[in-house]
Amino acid sequence: MRAASATEVRLWIAAACCFAAFALLGAAVAGRTPTRIDVEATALRGEFVPLALFFAALGRWWVVLPVGLAAAAVAVATRANALAPLTLLASQGASQAVVNVAKNAFGRPRPDDWLAYREAGLSYPSGHAATTVVFYVGLALLALRAPALPRAVAPAVVAATAVCVIGIPWSRLALGAHYATDVAGGLLFGAGWSCAAVALLFRLGALA
Repeated sequence: MRAASATEVRLWIAAACCFAAFALLGAAVAGRTPTRIDVEATALRGEFVPLALFFAALGRWWVVLPVGLAAAAVAVATRANALAPLTLLASQGASQAVVNVAKNAFGRPRPDDWLAYREAGLSYPSGHAATTVVFYVGLALLALRAPALPRAVAPAVVAATAVCVIGIPWSRLALGAHYATDVAGGLLFGAGWSCAAVALLFRLGALA
């Protein structure tokens, strides 16, 4: 087996740091009253609720799945690697399964002050926040690595995903669906998962 490259090592270290921070934050907030940051972040609750509902929908599987399949179709049309967006979808699905296990492990209840509809499941970490990193940041990276795309497409994809990366986590606070520390935990988990996934692709020789 070949030796790990410097990039691969850095990715594994970054993944370990993100997962450690995720676990420590979860242990700090589980079973305790909301932190000061959580309380102060409730000021965002009720802001632009229709827009928040739109961004929340972007983090759900029935939007993520067709977006990923559309990316695969574009890859086929441009004779790029269609396996890449399909692998991203698989990674997204696997990450959400682990998020659900983590939710049950930490057992943090949802906030009571929710808007529009009551979210199912537990609170830490936010699956939507994890999705912004695993799927939407991953989609942006795929667009940047696809030279066959028309020149204007990759920047447009990056800009759209950047809006999602900001809007989706914000929506969880605006709708009262999560505490701020839940969102932070989801982002940490997503970053750790993504770093580990890319490191694994380097290890398997799928990336140069």
